[in-house]
Amino acid sequence: MQSIFKISKWLHKYIGLVLLLFMIWMSISGILMNHPGLISKISVPAWLLPPQYQIKNWNRSALVDLVFPRENPDTAYLAGKQGIWKTIDAGQTFTPFANGLPNSDYYNKTKDLLLLEESNQLLAGTDGGLYVCDFNDGIWQAIELGEERIQVVKILNIENQLVAVTPSGIFLSPIKNNSFNFKEARLIRQEKEERISLVKLFFDLHDGKVWGLPGKLIFDATGLIIIFLSLSAFYTWYFPWQRKRNKDSVLLANPNSRRLFKFMFKYHLKIGIWIFAILLIIGGTGFFMRPPLLVALANGSIPASLYPGFREHNPWEEKIQNALYDAVEDKIILQCTDGFWVSKSFHEPFVKSEIPAPVFVMGTTVFEPYGTGGYLVGSFNGIYHLDRETQKAIDMLTNKEAKNVSPMRPGDYMVTGYFKTPGGKEFITNHEKGLVAINGAADESFLNMPEEMTTNPKFPLWNYLFEIHNGRFFQDITGKFYILILPLGSLLFVLISISGLYDWLFLNVLKKTQA
Repeated sequence: MQSIFKISKWLHKYIGLVLLLFMIWMSISGILMNHPGLISKISVPAWLLPPQYQIKNWNRSALVDLVFPRENPDTAYLAGKQGIWKTIDAGQTFTPFANGLPNSDYYNKTKDLLLLEESNQLLAGTDGGLYVCDFNDGIWQAIELGEERIQVVKILNIENQLVAVTPSGIFLSPIKNNSFNFKEARLIRQEKEERISLVKLFFDLHDGKVWGLPGKLIFDATGLIIIFLSLSAFYTWYFPWQRKRNKDSVLLANPNSRRLFKFMFKYHLKIGIWIFAILLIIGGTGFFMRPPLLVALANGSIPASLYPGFREHNPWEEKIQNALYDAVEDKIILQCTDGFWVSKSFHEPFVKSEIPAPVFVMGTTVFEPYGTGGYLVGSFNGIYHLDRETQKAIDMLTNKEAKNVSPMRPGDYMVTGYFKTPGGKEFITNHEKGLVAINGAADESFLNMPEEMTTNPKFPLWNYLFEIHNGRFFQDITGKFYILILPLGSLLFVLISISGLYDWLFLNVLKKTQA
């Protein structure tokens, strides 16, 4: 027992010292990310961004949608993570088109635009809600969807009825007198048993959301305690080290320093034991938060009845990622975290169906009808035309049938958007490469990025913290090995938690038993 204790003590001490900055930063970023509304108005200046985050040729989702009015093809409206922009000279110059939108780069990230030419209006689905702009005044107005700051991922116009698609449901409104009255539709899932994906379970456990707001606050408090444990670990190592090195140190002579040492030494193990279970949950789930370990959770699920905390009664909760309306077959298709769901009407049950096109685990970024011949399905796996007759997915970049495409491995083209010009030219945007012409369109870019987007990209603080929290921030330094930062850090965090528990048990239980 004594020899095991010595090993455990050594591991706890020195691995803990190595992880000090990692644990402090992960705690601070985790607490802030748990409450995005509190930091939604704060953005990070460009000089704090590594080179990989600089925007070039409309990459990094700066452009995900582009719409052109029929009567004036020189005018276009562009949407993406950098907000909404307008050109009146066929893409030579762009200016921000944000009058009336919230003063928040976090909430103004835009996923979809819908042009209503008959009423001279433009609709925008943003991370902060649904907005409409009347071109007569050029001012955006928020449209009430029953919840403040509800994310809108897609806007559809189905037979003169507007459909606002959110991650957890659908809102419907007739188009009448240039005004809207959205009401939530009650969507029915035809399934034998409601299930929760392991990915959602682990993410909800990691930040405490599984137990609602009380759970998140408890995990926030745990983050503060981890900061204390990290600082006390350093001080209880540094004080004796300094005593051995320099007995005349001013630090040692100060009685407050000695009292602080005794306090931190006493409560470091005590407090750690009190929250050991939560530490194990945070570290254990963190191990699976990113690839390659995320692969192990991708296809797993549990019955909803086994979800260990507060659960929304909405079976669609945070599952809907995209949607389209197939006018040829008169059906609605929802692309969700657990597959594709199809219905003839929002009032009829949605049935799970197979759509034989590759989709990356993060979901589709492009999902829309492609003429009368099927669908366009784009994701970080690439972009494919799913032929209606043959049900074969054809790669739009190679014109070859998709075969053995892994949903866990990004393709050469990580597609973030698609659009077609009034002249029929087709383009996609790629996460890394930016604007790319397809199907024979000219290779040269016809859209000039505004200088403001290059020199001062909008990067919300929440996204900045997230990039560091998942390790991707360090890709310029570590290369592809950045994917190991989170799982390795989580594994070592679990190790020091378990060794700390053993140290406490040895000192307070096992040693006394042996005596």
